[in-house]
Amino acid sequence: MRRFVLFIVFFAACIAVRGQGGVNFEILTFEEALTKAKAENKLLFVDCYTTWCGTCKLMSEKVFPDAKVGEFFNPRFVAVKFDMEKEEGKKFGQKYNVAAYPTFFLILPDGSIQHKISGAYEADEFIRLVKEGIEGTESLGNWEEKFRTGDRDKAFLFQYLQKLNKFNEWSKAVVVVDELLKVASDEEKVSKDYWFIFGNSQLSPSDSKAFKFLRDKRERFYVAIGREEVDKRLGEDLCNEILAIMGGEMVNVGSKRLKAIEKELKKMKLVNEKSLLASLEIAKVVEGGDIDELLDVCEKEIPILQGDSQLALWVLFRLAGPFLQYQDCPLASATPAQKARWEKIIQLKKNN
Repeated sequence: MRRFVLFIVFFAACIAVRGQGGVNFEILTFEEALTKAKAENKLLFVDCYTTWCGTCKLMSEKVFPDAKVGEFFNPRFVAVKFDMEKEEGKKFGQKYNVAAYPTFFLILPDGSIQHKISGAYEADEFIRLVKEGIEGTESLGNWEEKFRTGDRDKAFLFQYLQKLNKFNEWSKAVVVVDELLKVASDEEKVSKDYWFIFGNSQLSPSDSKAFKFLRDKRERFYVAIGREEVDKRLGEDLCNEILAIMGGEMVNVGSKRLKAIEKELKKMKLVNEKSLLASLEIAKVVEGGDIDELLDVCEKEIPILQGDSQLALWVLFRLAGPFLQYQDCPLASATPAQKARWEKIIQLKKNN
């Protein structure tokens, strides 16, 4: 009997020791986790992962089971992890704009973001980054508070914008862009240091003051950045619209919008005008649903796209689906003969 009691005590001790090793992730919804964090006066830690993400697996298998990581995390956080391709993960990703994996959130009990970290790290470095997010002046929450309370120093705005850009906080970033452009000189704006703003459609969408400045000062940007890169950015939003129409995402308004885009492109006189107009001609016939007509146009226009390999790949992807799977695309209903013709067109492009 005494041996049995000793065994039970030893077994329980082993379980207790094992429970202390690594981060204690709980199976909770986001709302449940937030409520628990508030009740326990802790921060909420959220691991956003996918099953196919190699660096996510690295963190899950090597870092989170580490005893020193658990020793740091467990007293400070209620920890949960969400598969971003499942329901709870999708809801969280939409709410907090998760665009890369793995991404880790430190969230306050009121649901606001204290800090955000992306990528994989060794245990010690990860602890340092999280600790910095909790205590340091570099936490995202600290920067947001400084901006909210009126800090409009140019250096601060520039650094804060870079931080928001790094973490894909686009809706907050565009507000900071407007404030930064109020205090920056034209010389600074057209410099390489500021190109990360104007060269990024998320930071300078087509209806923004930043994009208007880019369009109005394009000649000065040509000198500082180079015409090819500037023109590519100027045509980027129109290009995305063409691809969306080509993929059937703008039903009933596509043909009318394509006419307006064509007029605008010819007016802009971009260095990549020919390839953009070639993709536009292809998009024009997609709505009609006549596959033979589409192939006729592709034979003529796809060779023109060879000067813009990235655009060419997107056009091929939109027309035939990824890896020529012919699913949910304009060529989905093509006959074997039409598919053979299409693949010959692609081969023609490769040869060119």
